[in-house]
Amino acid sequence: MKKLVFACALALAAGPALGAETPAPSPFGERVDVNIVNVEVWVTDRDGNPVNGLQRGDFEIREDGKPVGIANFEAFAQKVAAPSAATPEARKTGAAPEAIHLVIYVDNTFLLPAHRNRVLRQLRDFIARLSPADEVMLVTEDPALKVRQAFTRDRAALLRTVDEVEKSASTGVSHASAKAQAIDTIFNIREVNAGNGQGNVPGTPCPPDLVQPARSYADVLRADVLRSLGAMTVLVNSLSGVPGRKALLLVSDGMPVTPGEEIFQILVEMCHPSGTSGSRDAEIGGTTAEGDYDASQAALDAQSYDTSTAFRAFTAHANAQRVTLYTLEASGLAGSAASAAEIGPRERILQLPGIQLVETSNLQNSLFVLASDTGGRAILNANDLTHDLTHIQEDFATYYSLAYSPPHSGDGHDHRIEVRVKRPGVKVRYRQSYRDKPALERTVDRTLASLLYGYEDNPLEIQAEIGDAAPLALSNGKSATWSVPVRLRIPLFRVTMLPTETSFEGKLRLLVATANADGKRSPVRQVQVPIHIPRLSALTALGQYYQYEVKLNLESGEQHLAIAVRDEATTTTSFIARTLKL
Repeated sequence: MKKLVFACALALAAGPALGAETPAPSPFGERVDVNIVNVEVWVTDRDGNPVNGLQRGDFEIREDGKPVGIANFEAFAQKVAAPSAATPEARKTGAAPEAIHLVIYVDNTFLLPAHRNRVLRQLRDFIARLSPADEVMLVTEDPALKVRQAFTRDRAALLRTVDEVEKSASTGVSHASAKAQAIDTIFNIREVNAGNGQGNVPGTPCPPDLVQPARSYADVLRADVLRSLGAMTVLVNSLSGVPGRKALLLVSDGMPVTPGEEIFQILVEMCHPSGTSGSRDAEIGGTTAEGDYDASQAALDAQSYDTSTAFRAFTAHANAQRVTLYTLEASGLAGSAASAAEIGPRERILQLPGIQLVETSNLQNSLFVLASDTGGRAILNANDLTHDLTHIQEDFATYYSLAYSPPHSGDGHDHRIEVRVKRPGVKVRYRQSYRDKPALERTVDRTLASLLYGYEDNPLEIQAEIGDAAPLALSNGKSATWSVPVRLRIPLFRVTMLPTETSFEGKLRLLVATANADGKRSPVRQVQVPIHIPRLSALTALGQYYQYEVKLNLESGEQHLAIAVRDEATTTTSFIARTLKL
């Protein structure tokens, strides 16, 4: 989509006195040297109600099985009013919790429009009842990740965006069509081969190529699952630079952990002598002969498409960014369809108990894993969401915040967290792991946050000037691609310069990312920038600026730009964001 070209202006440009510079924007994220792991903990009774009044001594934290000391403890208990009486005044009881950044993620890739719109209508009241301090962002994946509404406290603007999303397209319909086509192809192959016998000997209803439509369907579906998880990973990683508590509410019909598993189960029903549902339907079941597709192989074929490792990797990323996931099954609780006499075998086979169980479990397992591994809640089999959404609001308002200092820093490894509560009969939820990210990885994540949300933090006091765009390619007399110079001026007295015998040496790292209005992003590109100042010039140079030019090749239209400049000696980093139209 975009090509980044870096060009360095190898010169020191004199500048004005730095004392006259404009103050840096408010910082985002956490600029700390001490490695602290924060864990939000929710404690509920058997009925799901919050348990308040616990003290530091009631908790124990273990990392990788070893006890660690609790460095900080806070308890928040704020009552949530009933939906009919929800007002900001009605909620103000107890200690005020930290405001939350909530992402409502509408998974248009695995959603049927009717299911999505039913849920969005019920989410309106939930949005209106959030604390006025909470910031909400609305994101869709259709199929590219698109920020429909950036973080805002403006509930009216958010509800207008909900209206727009209700009218947006959804590729969930295409998945349903692809599944129906795969089943039709399986039946067609079966019917053709069943009539290809010799003389009075019938053909086989389960030829070896009967599995091919299942494999083709599973291939496409698995690619969509992995792409969706990749998009969600980019999103949660970018939230690393967002301050405070973070949660993501996923609205989806469910992403299959084993794509295509229900189609392989159809082969079991067709090609196993009695199936798994005990079907004696002659149009569905059948006998097999030597050389036919082995129904016992179907489970192994299905598992070759398993994506559970990718789901676990994603929840590890979410835990690393302190993002709690709440998942909402948009399809709700559907009644069992009766098998009418006029329904054909293609429809009847989907109603077999074994196939229905496989399909439902496959979709719900993903939603359960995403929520449970990150300490959130999974809303399953619910048509009226009022009660469950109230519980989510309770999570935002009532929780325990624990923190500890691990015996390592930035090792890049995943670490298991275990929280124990010395109170019988309670249920405990929390993120079950975290990744101790190296400093450079945190810088990349915060660059993404700057790109997506416009957050800035400029301790190095860098200045950025966008030059005139030059056309690179013409289409119908208009430029489709532009070369855009971005000139950075970095005050040298802000950069750590280490002395050598003949010079002072410094090193910067530059990170750049761009995105267009449709959410298509470039990778985060990096380049190291060495700085060399002769000792004889040092006194004059340290009162000047180092100038560096970045050349970006960008498409026409609105473009968002994020630049990070990091002092490699101290890891102090500036983040700036710009928007331009070409």
